[in-house]
Amino acid sequence: MYYVFYKTNDVFIAEEILKNSNIKCKVVPTPVQDKAYCGVCIMVNIEEVLVNDLLKELEYKIVFRSGVK
Repeated sequence: MYYVFYKTNDVFIAEEILKNSNIKCKVVPTPVQDKAYCGVCIMVNIEEVLVNDLLKELEYKIVFRSGVK
């Protein structure tokens, strides 16, 4: 699943939060073609509830793509 942010800075804040919590994540190009979002996002392959709790202070949208759960 992808966590898509409105601000590029939030992507890197989220990456740091997740890595400090020992959650594997990767900064990748945003899979949606909407100019409201920045060009990169966070991809994770773990339970959504845990990530949502860690990132609750940031503004983001969750995007699911085939092959990513």
